[in-house]
Amino acid sequence: MSNEMVTVVTTVYNGIEHFDKAVPSVLSQSYINFEWIIVDDGSNDGTLEKLYQIAESDPRVKVINEGKMGRTKALNYAISLASTDFIFQQDFDDISHPDRLSLQYSFLKENPNVGLVGGYYEIHNEIRGESFLRKPPLEFEEVKNAMAKYIPICHTISAFRKMAWLDAGQYDENYNDIIDLRFYISLISSGWEARNLSHNLGVHFVYSDSNYIKANRYATRQKHFRKLNIKAIKEFKLSYFNYFYVFGRYFYYLFPAPMKRTIRRGLRISNEDRIS
Repeated sequence: MSNEMVTVVTTVYNGIEHFDKAVPSVLSQSYINFEWIIVDDGSNDGTLEKLYQIAESDPRVKVINEGKMGRTKALNYAISLASTDFIFQQDFDDISHPDRLSLQYSFLKENPNVGLVGGYYEIHNEIRGESFLRKPPLEFEEVKNAMAKYIPICHTISAFRKMAWLDAGQYDENYNDIIDLRFYISLISSGWEARNLSHNLGVHFVYSDSNYIKANRYATRQKHFRKLNIKAIKEFKLSYFNYFYVFGRYFYYLFPAPMKRTIRRGLRISNEDRIS
């Protein structure tokens, strides 16, 4: 395998409780030639000090402290500092499996028309009490179609070219919610393809006290989600039948939890292997 340098980017705010997740999983990757740019977004719980300790012991880790910027601006800033063309997004409270960088790097090198790639991943949802392996669509056309319904590439295990990020206009700093789907739609609209690998690349944790959930109201997220689903339908010229799913978002939050679970499984049962 090539020894080409790649870049992992992470933003973190008050992540002291999650040092057992991203840190060991990234530093133990089988592909070892990377720089890891971590932007501390104004932490006040000891996170920054502990990050500096890690950077002292591993020169691949570069800790950036510019104060509070907000998630989207901090992420764009991290990517702007990258010295390579291959960017691997990593949430601080999630896990990447050991071969993630190797698999995604190889795929991007072999497919120059692909600007963005994700993969299969585990979800441990403490709010819903569910754990499963999610298998999003693999091929480009299927990925585009899925954007009318949900987010088919998991942000915490997404990898993309820095050039594709530039072509997409970077992450939209007017928003701090659903920044992934906005970015993906813009990236595809700029001429790049997006794919998923049929490999389990990592673990995504969902819990009620996450910074993201606390900072972004559910109703606002759903409103923005609907607009993005409609944008995908229009820009990618998808079937008008997809408006059925958009319409359903107006009422989904009113349903009781068991009914929501049935709906979710009905829509994506073939794409999930239940863990518990």
